[in-house]
This record gives sequence, structure tokens and C-alpha cells, in this order.
Amino acid sequence: MNFELKLALKYFRSKRKSLARFTSIVAVIGIAVGVAALIIAQSLANGFQDEMRDKILANTAHISVFRADETEINDWQELKTKLETLENVREVSSTTFENAVLISETETGYAILKVKSEGGNPRVSKGEKNPKDISIGIRLAEKLNLKIGDTAEIATLEKNEPLRVKVSEIFETGLYDYDSAWIYVSPEFSAYLNEQKTFTPKNLQISVANIYKANETAEKIRENLGESYKIIDWQEANRPLFAALSLEKKASLAIISLIIFIAVLNITTTLALLVNERKLDIAILRTCGAKTRSLLTIFLIEGLFLGVIGILFGVILGLLACLAGNYFKVVSLSAEVYSLNYIPFRPAFTDILLIISIAFLLCLVAVIYPAFRASNIKPLENLRNA
Repeated sequence: MNFELKLALKYFRSKRKSLARFTSIVAVIGIAVGVAALIIAQSLANGFQDEMRDKILANTAHISVFRADETEINDWQELKTKLETLENVREVSSTTFENAVLISETETGYAILKVKSEGGNPRVSKGEKNPKDISIGIRLAEKLNLKIGDTAEIATLEKNEPLRVKVSEIFETGLYDYDSAWIYVSPEFSAYLNEQKTFTPKNLQISVANIYKANETAEKIRENLGESYKIIDWQEANRPLFAALSLEKKASLAIISLIIFIAVLNITTTLALLVNERKLDIAILRTCGAKTRSLLTIFLIEGLFLGVIGILFGVILGLLACLAGNYFKVVSLSAEVYSLNYIPFRPAFTDILLIISIAFLLCLVAVIYPAFRASNIKPLENLRNA
């Protein structure tokens, strides 16, 4: 171990005057709190983004295919077989979305009919099957005071005469927008509602094996089907949402980094006080032949020790806070506003590494000035005044 590191460790462990001790504690606490806050904010943003993505992908298509003129796809079975041969395509299903009004005995509400071959969802309350079954979202059921086994009426824009239906299932996706509006119906029910002999979809929903290559798969489908079809992948369909979440994450990183920078300024104050306390020591070292670079290194190391301790405690505090937040589910939201009832904390290794790098860089900037000041002290003047 070279003498700069030994001396820096000795100075770091040595007793300091009250003001320097106070500023050191404030610097460590400030950095720790700033780093912890940044880890918590980034983990919360990751959790919100992941929850939204998972719930959206669990209830919507990875890739949607429909005609450019939004008419029915008459050759959908042939097209389905063709699409299933493409790489990364796992499953192709047919569906149709249709605006409707659901009328109960006491209330009326807007709804979206979605054709689904197999009704229900992972969390479903089931009743007995009926020829005119419908599955409705839990929030829509609450709004219209409907329970399993109740009857209601459905009216669409194409068919104004209401059709009597029975609620056989109540599902919950976890997304308020879906749970408050969606109704699942069978292909046979849709055909009957639209006076078709057989069900003819307007939309093909494609599930892919790798969701992050959905855009590449969508591009291949465009090349195969031409301009008569429109193809939208999940990233394109939800681009504004995820762009907003990404911007929010970057903004929180920038703002809390400024808070960390203000905290590390206490390191500058601490080192400035220490330099003033150790003028005699510095003068003796210079007289004994210590170079400017060595003095600069000593104070850089001492200042960075403070920064590293603050960063270490901040990482530990941030991760513990995330664990506690997940255990107690502290971030509960209004589903009507945020679509989600609860947001988990999901710290990412890359985010933590970036936060550590930013905090360390800010600490390095903070110690440069007092370190240079220490290296420029003139030995003769300080020895004369000792």
C-alpha cells in the first residue's frame, strides 16, 4: 500500500474538529438519502412500466392484423394458416371489437364487445353456461349492479334492438380501462348479433414467442400481406404510454441527481475545513519532499471515502425500502386514475449501477477543488506561522 493511501486512511480515521465532523456526517447522510431516493424512484418507475406492459400484453394482442378499410376478413382461415408459418409467431386467433351499450335493470353503461373463443380470464368467477353467455369486467359489473346469473340487454350501433343476454362470468384483468368496459362474447353470439351465417372476424390477433421482436415480426407480416392490411404491434400501439413512462424515469433521475449534487457539496466543505486544519501537516509533507500529485491524491481519496460510504449506505437503504414497500404494498393507487391498484418496486441492476456511477462522479467533482487547494499550500509560510 503506497503512502498516499496509508495517510488518507489515517486522516480519515483521525479525530476531527466539531464543525468538520458535523459536515462529514451531513455529507454521508445526504448522499445516502439521495442515492436511496433515486433507487426507490427508479424501482417504482420500473414496477409501473412492467405492470402496465404485462397486463396489457396479457389481455391484448402482441400484433394486430386488420384490413385497411376496416371491413371483415373473409379469407381469415387461409390467412391464419399462412401467418402461423412465420418465425416467432406462436398463435393466431380471430376476433372482432364492437361498440355497444349494456343495459341492466337499474343502470346503463358503455361497453366494448370482444369476441373470444374461450371466455374468461385467469381470475374469473364462473356460473353455468348458456347459449347467450357474456363475460363482463368486474368494474362494469359493479357499475351496473350485475352478478353471475343476472340478465341484461345489449344494443349495438348496427343493431339498435336490444338482445337479452345472461351474465355467466365476471373477469378481472387488473386494468381499470378493460375491467370497466370489456365484454367477452363467443363467435357464435357475435354472428347471431350481426345476423351472419358464420362468424367472420375483422381482426386477427397474433401472439409471439419473443415480445421484444414483435416489431420485426410485424414488418415481415407487412411484407407478406401488402398495403391492403394494417399491422400494429404492441410497442407501436402503446408508444405514447411507454414514451411518457420513459420520460418520467429520466426526469426523476435528473432531478434527484441534482439533490445528490447538493449533498456532495458538503464533502467540499468538509475537505476545505480539513485542509485548513492540516496546513502544518501539509507543509511538513511538502518539506519532506511530497509532490503535488501525492497531496492531491491524499485528499481525493479521503473525500471519495466519504462519498463511497454514503453511496454504500444509500444502496442498502434503497433496496431495503423497496423490499419493505413490496412486502407491505405501500403504493396503492386509485384504479380509475392510474389503471392499476398497486405498483411494486422492481430495482434493476443496470439502474443501480448507473446511480452509483452518477453519485461517484458527483463526489469526484466535489473533492477536486479542496484537493487542489491542499496541493498548492506553500510550506515555508505555514511552518513560519506554526
